[in-house]
Amino acid sequence: MKITGRLAAGCCAALLLAVPACAGQAYSGARNEDTLVMQGDSGNPTLVENFNPFSAASELGGTRLIYEPLEIASPIDGTFTPFLATDHRFTDPRTLVFTIRKGVTWSDGEPFTAADVVFTFRLLKQYPALDITGVWSVISSVAESGNLFTATFNTANVPFAATVAAVPIVPQHLWADIADPTRYANTTPVGTGPFTLSSFEPTQYALAKNPSYWQADNVAPATVLFPAQSTNQVTNQLNVVAGTYDWAYNYLPNVKDTYVSRDPDNIYWFPPGGTIGLFMNLTRAPYTDANFRKGVSLAIDRDLVAQKAVNGYTTGASMSGLVLPNQQKWLDPSLSRRGYVEQDLTAAKASFAKAGFTESNGRLVDGGGRQVSMTISMPANYSDWVTAAKETANQLGAVGISVQLDLPQAAQFQTEIQTGNFDVAMNSFAGTGLPYTDFRNGLASSFAAPINTRTVNNFERYKNRTLDQALATLAAATDEQTQREATYRLERIMYEQVPIVLLYYGGSWGLFSTRHFTGWPSAENPYTLPTSYNNSILVVLTRLKKA
Repeated sequence: MKITGRLAAGCCAALLLAVPACAGQAYSGARNEDTLVMQGDSGNPTLVENFNPFSAASELGGTRLIYEPLEIASPIDGTFTPFLATDHRFTDPRTLVFTIRKGVTWSDGEPFTAADVVFTFRLLKQYPALDITGVWSVISSVAESGNLFTATFNTANVPFAATVAAVPIVPQHLWADIADPTRYANTTPVGTGPFTLSSFEPTQYALAKNPSYWQADNVAPATVLFPAQSTNQVTNQLNVVAGTYDWAYNYLPNVKDTYVSRDPDNIYWFPPGGTIGLFMNLTRAPYTDANFRKGVSLAIDRDLVAQKAVNGYTTGASMSGLVLPNQQKWLDPSLSRRGYVEQDLTAAKASFAKAGFTESNGRLVDGGGRQVSMTISMPANYSDWVTAAKETANQLGAVGISVQLDLPQAAQFQTEIQTGNFDVAMNSFAGTGLPYTDFRNGLASSFAAPINTRTVNNFERYKNRTLDQALATLAAATDEQTQREATYRLERIMYEQVPIVLLYYGGSWGLFSTRHFTGWPSAENPYTLPTSYNNSILVVLTRLKKA
């Protein structure tokens, strides 16, 4: 099961339903009402003690509860939650200024200041391997003045504030003496965050509440446990439905039967976290023709694809390019039906005809009588993508297109799409909460590398000067009206030119117990996505209340 996040799942509902209610716990030690147990860190076969917040190899989720960033942008709508900064502003589109919070101390009692922020950013410049989000690809300099931190950009890039704000800040008084921070495991971490490291074992580690935390009153758990979860996804699901965790992130088929019905305290929230779509290789005919792409879009019943792929937990996707309803405030009001495209086979055939294709004996053929064929690629173990592709193939077959599936391993698939050696690929679009970042990553011409040259984004190789201009306008805009107008232009290009056929929304699979803690993100209170593997964990654990 390919999900929006890092956990995959692939166990059938029947197996989950067979799990006994007394299935064993995945953690050791006594449990009390002040302890929160998290799913997330995989042992391979055991946990590796590494709390370096800049280590690409480290995936210990607790690190994000020790080291805070300046602010965290919501992956839902891009709004900022302040942490070590109380706010930010642009004095011009290239100059970003943060107001650094006063009265904060490191967990060893030393004062936190703007000097720590400048030190952290200069550390990333000195050691590029630590700059895992590429901040120095955009910023040219940093400086401090009192409690102000200023980052100057090479070019106008207002949306990049979210990336700068998310950098975890480390203490200068300790890290200045580290000989090689790229190899530093940081086994005695000192941060400003709500928790400190209490104990570490290869099978689990524990964090204890930081009593000197600047907003300690907003932290309900006294202890957070991170047991090492199995690399076997079936085992993971069994532990989830057995009630092992207060917060789990896992796709579960028939979640009401397999999870909610087992305990009155169990709840879930599966909001859309991104979009899954058909990425056609736009260097190849007939995909170069927008009329053909529109025909494919009109031929598909998106809600049926979503029903088959993810049990209907999410819906068919809007062709606006926005994740709805998350980004509703950016939706162009001129788009018909909020950008949702209904299946219309008559209109699909008319669009194919404009591209030079007609129906003959149940087949869609070109002028020479050759049937249109398509090969859709995706990793074999991304089960929802495979299911979605099978349903899409059935629907395209109804308009006469011959569709085959190619199911390579994930590594091979990534190589194929990065180098452009594919026909059509299932892939993900959007999900950052920021329209600029979503559209830029998916569609900017700067990423449209030649075939056999790797690219990290825009795998379909789309090029559109008007879109690039809209992105440039959005990057430089500091007022909301200009941002809206530029975003509307991007949406209309997606809707009218169909560079990607967006199919359905990929879910964020949040599973919670309210037995000990309440205040989890929900449809009624969507303050962040329920993704425990990124900065949302810090947002959530400073919002929970004791049950």
